[in-house]
Amino acid sequence: MSTRILCTGDIHLGRRPTRLPDEVDPRALGPAAAFGRFVDLALQRRVHAAVLTGDVVDAGNRFYEAYAILQAGVKKLLDGGVPVLAVAGNHDHDVLARLADEVTGFRLLGRGGHWEEATIPGEDGAPVRLLGWSFPDRHVHVNPLEHGFPDVAADGLTIGLLHCDCDVRSSSYAPVALAELLARPLAAWLLGHVHRPALVHEGVPLVLYPGSPQGLDPGEPGPHGAWIVDFAKGAAPRAELLPLAPLRYEPLEVPLDGAGSENDFERAVLDAVRRRHEAIQPELATVRWVACRLRFTGRTALHRSLPAMAQNVCDALRVPIDEVEYFCEKAESDATRPDHSLDDLARSSDPAGLLARRLLTLERREPAAAYESVMRRGRRAVEEERKLSAYLILDDAMQPPDDEHVRQTLLRAGFAVLDELMAQKEAAP
Repeated sequence: MSTRILCTGDIHLGRRPTRLPDEVDPRALGPAAAFGRFVDLALQRRVHAAVLTGDVVDAGNRFYEAYAILQAGVKKLLDGGVPVLAVAGNHDHDVLARLADEVTGFRLLGRGGHWEEATIPGEDGAPVRLLGWSFPDRHVHVNPLEHGFPDVAADGLTIGLLHCDCDVRSSSYAPVALAELLARPLAAWLLGHVHRPALVHEGVPLVLYPGSPQGLDPGEPGPHGAWIVDFAKGAAPRAELLPLAPLRYEPLEVPLDGAGSENDFERAVLDAVRRRHEAIQPELATVRWVACRLRFTGRTALHRSLPAMAQNVCDALRVPIDEVEYFCEKAESDATRPDHSLDDLARSSDPAGLLARRLLTLERREPAAAYESVMRRGRRAVEEERKLSAYLILDDAMQPPDDEHVRQTLLRAGFAVLDELMAQKEAAP
């Protein structure tokens, strides 16, 4: 027999999934629907508590939208005998407390940035202690564990709830070191703030970012759902991801080496989709839509026409496989190269030959002296470009570019120029 906790976080009620086809209703795939599925799963699994690890609401101005959703879900859980506990994150530091005051039975722990505890009955009525800390403001630069963390007895079942940045020392979102979490005599830490699910540490204590129950943009790829954490006496906690999301974002590499026709291109796209489907099929029980970010790679004679072809496939791609439909949310073609033999071109003394030799140097990183010379000049050019006003709004605009960024930038620019030079030669009488 064991105590079972169902947890999720970063629901962001009030947001909608992005980059969907016109025929797909984002409301059916959004946070409200995800929370409804979470509630149903908690009742089906007869868990001892439902836990939310912060950023339940996207922003304070979503109060009314979130109120009805939370009220209905919490009431359904309480009527089924499932307590509901949460901590507030950076997005809902103010609104979640107001909702907790309005929604009967919804227990918010740690208001105002002060550790607070609650006790619920676990298996056979044994007490389970939950410790929680909530964001008092939008930004928190201090470590919550260093301020008022309560004493914890080592002989009971205690679970910590915290919205934080783990091992990101300079973060403004409650930075906490993993080593500090592991040093506390808790059975588990259930964390919020990271949208992609991550089982950070197995064993005791278990450290888990359950992630969002539904990915909301391409930066949140892979499976999403809720986690059931099983606490059995004398054993380490066990955590299992239970998929809930009907929409999945998925990066998809499409190799185009040797492709020379539109038929080759279309076949490469379809083959890539089918391979990906086979690889992720065990994780697709709840998925009905997969939003693919296509990234074309390789050397191909289609290089010059790829931007237009990529846009066409992004507009038109619909690939139904089993009960899942794949579509394209974005297509990137800057990782392809013209289907020219650099070694052959490099034997020429014309501008194309000179450029081909530079590109070979960048690709092979040798001869070392020539490579370093090209990289020095390239770095200066990239740094000067970053000083332009269009780049200053970027967070990393003032950070020096690393070597690989410079190398890839030079390769992309060089192949684009080489492609243009070769097109001019082919067009010449």
